[in-house]
Amino acid sequence: MSVAVGVAAVAIPVIVSLKATPRAYRRTAPMGIDPAAARRFDEQVVNQVGNVLLDKSRRTRLDLVVTEEMANARIARFLADQAASGKVVSPALRRLRIGFEPTGLVIATEVGGGMTSAVVSQHLRLAADPQGRLCVEPAGTGVGWMPVPKSLLNHVRQAVAAALRRRETPGHDDPTLQFWYAILDGLDGKPVPLGKGKRRILLESVDLERGVLRMKGHRNGPKGT
Repeated sequence: MSVAVGVAAVAIPVIVSLKATPRAYRRTAPMGIDPAAARRFDEQVVNQVGNVLLDKSRRTRLDLVVTEEMANARIARFLADQAASGKVVSPALRRLRIGFEPTGLVIATEVGGGMTSAVVSQHLRLAADPQGRLCVEPAGTGVGWMPVPKSLLNHVRQAVAAALRRRETPGHDDPTLQFWYAILDGLDGKPVPLGKGKRRILLESVDLERGVLRMKGHRNGPKGT
């Protein structure tokens, strides 16, 4: 009897921790396809980055303000487009959400179903490095509140990469695809340059608060190039 009680005393906190839903996912899980929020993402993030890169005068500054609603609406629309074109979108991808916390960015999804379901999350610290690149530092992976090896999210990352490759058009640079490829590079801990070749944005600051990501920067190089 005492052994059973002891096992239960250990097992119950573990089960509760595994089944717990991280705060960022509780907040973002209801977010989905929102045309207005997705449009704001395209206008205020994708278009702004493009305008800064194309401005030869260097007078257009980067001043991004990205909300969780904008980011998750754009993800939901991307996945809905995939499903509408006949591509297979796994349940883990459909449930994928991004959250912003003062300590960093949280990427989370629900895996399994019923009694076996759990929320798996990847925590990332964001900063601008001395070269003006986005520096992404993996800061832990967890199931519920329990830390686990980051390899547990590899299948989700591989599925996202495969979906992006299916959307590619040879000879055409899609800013949205480049944005998501940058996120994947960041998940691998690689510094992420914003732009390609001679056209790059040098980040000056990256700040997070609950629900909002802010990034400031400017175009590199001399004027007129």
